[in-house]
Amino acid sequence: MAVHQPRKQAAKWTTRLVKGGFPDRTFDIEFWQQQGDDAIFSAAWELVELAEETKHGRKPRLQRTVTRLQ
Repeated sequence: MAVHQPRKQAAKWTTRLVKGGFPDRTFDIEFWQQQGDDAIFSAAWELVELAEETKHGRKPRLQRTVTRLQ
């Protein structure tokens, strides 16, 4: 029995050319707004994982500290 695998969509590239100075953030804001919440969260988590691996050589894990206040 064959299992149907969903087709991956081809990557859609968005580019811009900047001349003569530092660009404003309009392009970046519009780009991420088009991506949606799931893509934004996924990209942010990917950066968290990269930072943790670079700094500590491991994947991020839950903090295991417990504090009790009375």
